Amino acid sequence: MKLIKRLTAFTLIELLVVISIIAILASLALPAITGALTRGQATQTMSNSRQLYVASFNMAADGITTSDTNLVWPGDGKADWSSWSGGLVGGGYMTTNDFNKMLIAPGLARPANTTVTSATPSALTVYAIAEASPMNAIFITSKNFVTPGTPLETAAKPYGNKSFVVFRKGGDGMVYQGNQATNSGLFFDTAYTKLDTELK
Repeated sequence: MKLIKRLTAFTLIELLVVISIIAILASLALPAITGALTRGQATQTMSNSRQLYVASFNMAADGITTSDTNLVWPGDGKADWSSWSGGLVGGGYMTTNDFNKMLIAPGLARPANTTVTSATPSALTVYAIAEASPMNAIFITSKNFVTPGTPLETAAKPYGNKSFVVFRKGGDGMVYQGNQATNSGLFFDTAYTKLDTELK
């Protein structure tokens, strides 16, 4: 008697069940993955802010020791983007390409050959702090952070309303969750002058 070998394979229903399970697991993991990605990108933006802070701090320290009025915190000189960025690059604290790299974040590209005196496009907002400003005064934020106490907008770049970066004059920076933007107690309560006020 001849034995007939029976082919074993998945039925259509079994395949559909497996695919459904995979789809459910993927949909559950997606928010966590995108959240981790955003946090990683925001951490990079905070690192860029730190490098700009260090360069600005060194520039201001050199200005004090040499009495050069061009090498100052942005609030001590002419409070505009052009003077601040021109001092950093012209004074040799950063190269043009390095400066432009510091201003990049998701959705806000800045070509390497962009003139440093232009604030457009920039992922960061720089504030006109002075030597006399307190250490907890805000120096740099991500562009999606508008004003302390104001909620973030969903479509704001970079990071929308998911997270934002704040870096203070004292040298401390942090990535905050989007809902913390309305907590004015986290920020120094004073008038903030942006160096790129035309870019709201």
